[in-house]
Amino acid sequence: MQSKTEISSTDIVQKAVFIIVVLFSIHFWELRYIPQMINIENLLTWLLCGFCLIMVIQKDNLRFKWAIFVFIVGIVLNALAAYFNLGQNPVTTFLSFEFYWFILIYFLLHFFKIDRKFLENVVIGFGLMYSFLYIYQYRIYPDLIFRDDPNTAEWSWQFEILGHGFLMLAYFLVFNRYLLSRRLIYIFMALGFLYVLVRSDFRTLIAGAAVVTVLMVFRTVRKLTDIVTMVFIGLILVGFTQYKGVSKVINRMVNQTQENLNEGNKYIRFVELEYLYKIFPKNISYFIIGSGKPSGENLWRQNEGSTVSGKNMNYNIVWVDIGILGFYIIIGGITTLGLLWYTFKAIFFKLPRDGLYLNFYFLYLFVVSFTNEEIFRNGIFTVQAIGLYLIDIIRDEQLKTADKKAA
Repeated sequence: MQSKTEISSTDIVQKAVFIIVVLFSIHFWELRYIPQMINIENLLTWLLCGFCLIMVIQKDNLRFKWAIFVFIVGIVLNALAAYFNLGQNPVTTFLSFEFYWFILIYFLLHFFKIDRKFLENVVIGFGLMYSFLYIYQYRIYPDLIFRDDPNTAEWSWQFEILGHGFLMLAYFLVFNRYLLSRRLIYIFMALGFLYVLVRSDFRTLIAGAAVVTVLMVFRTVRKLTDIVTMVFIGLILVGFTQYKGVSKVINRMVNQTQENLNEGNKYIRFVELEYLYKIFPKNISYFIIGSGKPSGENLWRQNEGSTVSGKNMNYNIVWVDIGILGFYIIIGGITTLGLLWYTFKAIFFKLPRDGLYLNFYFLYLFVVSFTNEEIFRNGIFTVQAIGLYLIDIIRDEQLKTADKKAA
């Protein structure tokens, strides 16, 4: 039998390896100060996750493995679609899915058996690190701390930084803890994470977070003291929206949304949707295995002769702009089925009150998925893998507790 010292040492090594894997999977946030060899880091992570998959495949408590397998099969078939439809080398397509493969971290976590407390602390830690990097970049912009300019908008500073998924999972985690413990530190942390989200200036993400937060509060109401807590949270949020930086973003969001509504059918997302579903598909295979994820020169290619409202459409730009609907046409129905399978299963999985944040995190991903790429954004599959694993181990804890009571 292993001694306690040996077990402790193994545990430390596994946790250290896991942290390194997470850093590899989000490419160290692509900080310009950290030398990176992305292909080597990706390959090492994929190989390790593949080994872990083989080692744990027979376990009974992998409740999301079949959905993940469907997702992976969809990716493989999409590489074939890219070969036939775009003339793209399958290897090139596989590499273009670099962030998608990190969903396999789910199996690595099961192999290492990382404990819940440590993993939730990692989520909060990475959420705090992301927040620091975001705010610092915001304050020194246009000077950069990243290898590439993270600003993606002309009319606003909208930074896309790898690891955003940790921000929102950490937000729902600490907010869940506040609702149960009433400890002020958690509400202040939640407001901090929310502030960073508002600063990101993505309307869909901010609105989605607001809706899911309200649902989460109502889900926890059980007695009079909970109602008092709701009023307290409401007052805090009202005060939060009066902060100059926050109110400025909210006003801009409202004005931009009104302008989009006034455009009617000329609104760019409606134009993109019309193009991808009425003009772009050449045959029924596009709806099953997708058209193929573009990479290399295909990133900039336009479909000759395909125009909507007088505009030549670059489908690579178009598809991410309409979220899961674009994902369906480009990446395929099989991959979409796997993604939605484990997403809906996570949303409706029965969890104890201290695990509800996981239900609501995946609900948030789905809510924002129709006009935003958040559910398949670069770096998000690492966070999804962690979330799915946490659901598994929380369920395992429930079963063990039930067995002890029965005994």
